Amino acid sequence: MAASAGCRGVFVGFESPTPDGLQELGKKFNLLGGRDIRTSVRRIQRHKIQVAGSFVIGLDRDGPGVGRRVAEAASRYGVDMLNVLFLTPLPGTRLWDQMNAQDRIVLNEYPRDWAHYTLGFPVARYKRLSVDEIIDEVETCNRDFFSMPRIARRVVRDLRGRRQPFGSLVSSLASRGNTRPSRQVHTDFKRDQGQRWNGSASQT
Repeated sequence: MAASAGCRGVFVGFESPTPDGLQELGKKFNLLGGRDIRTSVRRIQRHKIQVAGSFVIGLDRDGPGVGRRVAEAASRYGVDMLNVLFLTPLPGTRLWDQMNAQDRIVLNEYPRDWAHYTLGFPVARYKRLSVDEIIDEVETCNRDFFSMPRIARRVVRDLRGRRQPFGSLVSSLASRGNTRPSRQVHTDFKRDQGQRWNGSASQT
């Protein structure tokens, strides 16, 4: 019905590649027995609908290597596109209340810090990843998923499945092209904001 109505893409929040991460997020239904994410993704794609998978990095259980695990999970699920985000405590949420009570929110001065609450920057202290490490994990994830060998495999997969690979190819190449500017943005961010992680987060 969605395809007949003109749907050409869906955004699916997979959130974490590990059972521990899903437990932390409360997404227990993803852990129900008999769930086959790869089969579900293929079922959607058979109707010529592209699947963009979203994951979060920065959970308390996330440590070094999580970026590579996310890229591998996204490839294993067979998604067409990947959107990887920093765990971001937004004001008014339970996550904000929890991290604020633990004095873990670093960028908490408003309105100047609000520009960084785009899910594209680390704004807090993460339990097992420093600010440099979490940025590196996100960049590693994007670099792996949008590597030329992985892009080529997705194109071959689409051709074998009688899907038009052009849209996915263009999106993947565009995302690959954005990795270098993204690294520069994060480099500038660390230069301008990195010292704030060395002191205590100010309360306003």
